[in-house]
Parts: sequence; structure tokens; C-alpha cells
Amino acid sequence: MEIKGKIVVKKSDNKAFKLGEEWYNINNDIIPILEKINKGDEVVITYEQRGVSRFVSKIVLANAIQEEKPKEDIKFKCEVCGAPLKDGKYKKCYKCNQSGATKPQSTVEESTEFKCEDCGAALKNGKYKKCYICGKKAKSNKSQFVENKSHYGSPEDVAGKEIGCALGAAATVASSQQFNDPEIAKQFTLILADEFLTWIRAQK
Repeated sequence: MEIKGKIVVKKSDNKAFKLGEEWYNINNDIIPILEKINKGDEVVITYEQRGVSRFVSKIVLANAIQEEKPKEDIKFKCEVCGAPLKDGKYKKCYKCNQSGATKPQSTVEESTEFKCEDCGAALKNGKYKKCYICGKKAKSNKSQFVENKSHYGSPEDVAGKEIGCALGAAATVASSQQFNDPEIAKQFTLILADEFLTWIRAQK
């Protein structure tokens, strides 16, 4: 049998104790355990009746049993304060429902809702499409493009294109020829290129 109660009296030799109004004898292997238990402690005992005597085969402090019990999984909780709910019928506990408290917004959802279109970094809101770093990089590339574009059509730009065309035409003609000496091939190509360049500029 198993009962729970407070030790009222304990014998000095730890061979017996009184629980409530009844005396209980201790089996020899339980004596070391009883030595660590004090008068007034609440215990849970397992005993067997032998005639008019009771012999305890197991004794445990009541609070030790409570600590050993695994915590029950709370299946339903208040979405506001996290208090346990009896079932899933309601999403809020009585207190939060009466006070009108609302579910706190998740900062994680807010931070991942808007992302940089270049690197995917989280943005605070949808005001900008790029993060600070990618936005700064885009501005730098844009200004460089504008700077390069401003040279388009300039005398330097036109001259470079004329030389390129002349060299290209000369190389095409030279590639159809056979040269035994690379230096001769080089001189032939440069002469042709100079002639083509003169002709191109004369067409303006």
C-alpha cells in the first residue's frame, strides 16, 4: 500500500516512525534513507501489513516525487501571454480577452517581408528596393556610366574609332598575304593602316 503524510515522530535508531496516528516499522535496507529524513518532512511510503504491524519497503520525500515528474506538455496556450488553455476553443486566456490585449507582432516576419533586390538582405520596409550598400554601389556605377558617356562623340573618341577601323582593315588585308619575316608583316600592316586612316579622314 502507498500513503502520503508528515513524519510526527522518528525513533533515534531510525527503525520506526510515526506517520499521523500510526507507527511504521522500517525494513533494514530502508534505515539509511530514513536517517536523511527529518521530523515534519512530508513523505510518500510503500508498506505491507504483517499482522498488527506495518513494515515500510520504500520511503521518498514528497517534494522529490514532484520534481521527478516530467512537466506536462501544454498543447494550448494564450497567443498573447502564453498562459496554458484548457483546449483550443479560444486563442486567448480570460484575462487577455477581457483586457483586449492583442498578439504581439513578430519582428522576424517584419524584417524578412522586404528584401534587397540585389543581395536579398532584409529591409525595414518597402520604401527602398536596395539595401544601403547595394544602393551606394548602384549610384557609383551610374555616375561612372554617365562620365564615360560624356566622352562619347568627343574628338578623342572619334580619333580612337578611326584608328581602330584603319588597323582592322589593314590586318584583314595582311592576313591574306604570306610573309617569311614577322617584321616585314608588321611594317606592311602599319603602312596599310596609315593609308586607310588617311583615306577615312579624307571622307569627312
